[in-house]
Amino acid sequence: MLKGYSRDAKILIGANAAGQLFLQFSIFIMPFYLAALGYDMAQMGTFFSIQTLVGGLFFLTAGQISLRLGYKKTLILSAILGLVGRLLQVLAINDYVLALGFFLVGANMGLRQPNFSALLSEEVSDEQRHHAFSISFGLGTLFNAVGVLIAGFAPDFLINSLGITEDIAYRLVVSLALLQFVLVIPALVIIHDVPVRNPKINWNRELVVKILKFSLPSALIGLGAGITIPYMSLYFKLRFGTTLASISGVFFIQQLTMSLGSFGLPKLVERIGPVKVISLFQSTAAFLFVIFPSIETFLLAASLYILRSILMNIVWPINDSFMMGFFNTEEKATAAGIRRAFSTFMRGGGNYLGGILFGMSLSYPFYATAFLYIVATAIFYSFFIKHNK
Repeated sequence: MLKGYSRDAKILIGANAAGQLFLQFSIFIMPFYLAALGYDMAQMGTFFSIQTLVGGLFFLTAGQISLRLGYKKTLILSAILGLVGRLLQVLAINDYVLALGFFLVGANMGLRQPNFSALLSEEVSDEQRHHAFSISFGLGTLFNAVGVLIAGFAPDFLINSLGITEDIAYRLVVSLALLQFVLVIPALVIIHDVPVRNPKINWNRELVVKILKFSLPSALIGLGAGITIPYMSLYFKLRFGTTLASISGVFFIQQLTMSLGSFGLPKLVERIGPVKVISLFQSTAAFLFVIFPSIETFLLAASLYILRSILMNIVWPINDSFMMGFFNTEEKATAAGIRRAFSTFMRGGGNYLGGILFGMSLSYPFYATAFLYIVATAIFYSFFIKHNK
């Protein structure tokens, strides 16, 4: 699977996969953990907003920081911030400590993602790039699936089998996320950095236009995803009365299937080109969301949601890899960070809009998301179809 890759590329891909397992503990279980601590939905929204906003701000600065520190040191810094942030979330001494934890986790995410993409793209050849990003995504998603499953069943097991209280059970599950950094930090320490030849970016019209061409479709997709995706667990519960274990099963199957599918995606990209693959998958996912509200049974709705999620998310590593080919070493982290910042800020706005739309109807949010996906896909296709090969 990783034959022909450098030692550092293998370490990066492996560390990312292992980290994703423990990352999913916290993402899936966090709302239930906060509820067990006595926080209501409004307070949860505040904590999540802090993390999202800080993540967006650090996306904007990720490239500039790595130009001064290098990719490796920036990734180590982000991991240390994440470790402290998760520890504060586990301790949860008071509101301020918990808020600081979300702040630091947001900083970790904002620094990590663009610099990981930039460093991995530098560690592999241009011919390997699509394959490397897909394999990294596939392995990470596979470990994500295991994390979702464990997070869905572990709290009840701890409560029923060991007789501990609900808040302690959730705290123990969240604390497992600390293992992410126990694995990732040593891996980052032993890899070699890619030297930054020019600590300054030559900002010109061509560079700005390239970044905006990638950022606009991502912003629209972020807005659409923000409207529906954070509310899907709640939607399944309200629409079909499903349990937490059943919902975690849906997300487990989604992640597992998506991980397996991503391993074969580079072959399809080689046949028809990255732009056509991305556009085809995203437009099909949009169509599935158009018909989604009309589904009357949980099993069929869960199946369509799994298929939609696979189509929409499986192409992101191809999108990231495709984008990296347009920028030089010094520009990559900055360009990736700005694009992710656009998506993150718009996703935050989508969260607010989604709450309003779901309050009006359980159907409107899906129509809005589908429309935004279609518009974003059309824009992306028009911008980049000439670069398909």
